[in-house]
Amino acid sequence: MMLDQPDGSAPPKRTILCIEDEAALRADITEELVSAGYRVVEANNGREAFDSLEAERPDLILCDITMPEMGGYELLAKVRAERPDLAEVPFIFLTALADRSEVLSGKNAGADDYLVKPVDFDDLLATIGSRLRLVDRVRQSLLTNLQFEQQRVIEQAVRDGEVTLAALAAALDRLAIGIFLLEETGEVRMANEAGRKMAERADGVSLTPSGLLARSTSSSQSIRTALADVLRDVGSTRTLALEREEGHPLVFQVSSLNLPGSNSRHAIALLVDPDTQADISAEVLISLFGCTSTEAKLAAALVAGKRLDEIGEEFGVKQTTLTFHLQNLFQKTHTHRQADLIALLIRATLPLSLQS
Repeated sequence: MMLDQPDGSAPPKRTILCIEDEAALRADITEELVSAGYRVVEANNGREAFDSLEAERPDLILCDITMPEMGGYELLAKVRAERPDLAEVPFIFLTALADRSEVLSGKNAGADDYLVKPVDFDDLLATIGSRLRLVDRVRQSLLTNLQFEQQRVIEQAVRDGEVTLAALAAALDRLAIGIFLLEETGEVRMANEAGRKMAERADGVSLTPSGLLARSTSSSQSIRTALADVLRDVGSTRTLALEREEGHPLVFQVSSLNLPGSNSRHAIALLVDPDTQADISAEVLISLFGCTSTEAKLAAALVAGKRLDEIGEEFGVKQTTLTFHLQNLFQKTHTHRQADLIALLIRATLPLSLQS
């Protein structure tokens, strides 16, 4: 199962790192994988494969065991020790050694699966597909649980009172997210600075005495319908795309909430401009995950798209120090690979899903 893209386009091809010193066999495997719809990166031995990880991030590693320069066991140990960001990338050994002790050795070393030569290509494709589907299920579960946790945090802020809600709104200012507290009539009871600025531009949405008004009549009606839906179905959320004159549509998410000390129904609406890059602050990350300041700075740099070597040079620290902080981040965020950590950080500090 590949996750759909937010814009409905086909997901990118999965990348398989194929490491095999027998050139003819590697060519046959590559041909089968490409025919099955995968993108393949080839390597002749473990050292060549490890070096390729600087430029490539595979979705799965298929590796021979006995190879010159660096064998499969050594490569697996090196990847697990030095690349914690690849911890959840499935690692499958491919070998001619069919002895049970060899299979156990491979699995005890941390391999996810073990295929024996001569290669049964149907078995190979089935094993790869199964491992990638497992990764997808874990990732989807992570994002689903995170969405639930985001909603819980917002609702808790509301239960703690409007002062806390105002503090949340101020935090979202830094992320370029508009936040609006709506009456059941649609009138805006509160808006943060980011929301007011977005409304003032009147590019997709504007703020009127009767509430939020979209650029088109149909979108305005969609906002009213979404508000009515979430107020009727407590705990629900609706997400809309609001067209504007230029750029990608604004994304509007509205959720019902119970405001302490009020008999009226309310909703909280979040508005994001996909063309505006959010500033993920260290303070927000420290508050959300209990990070140290160094861990929060590392997390923010990862979200900004920087590589670990770039971050190490910028911070003036050794790679081993960065790896230590990265492992602490994994532990505190309950993630195991860098891609999932970054996804969680973005979703946690940007409580608005661009996926349906």
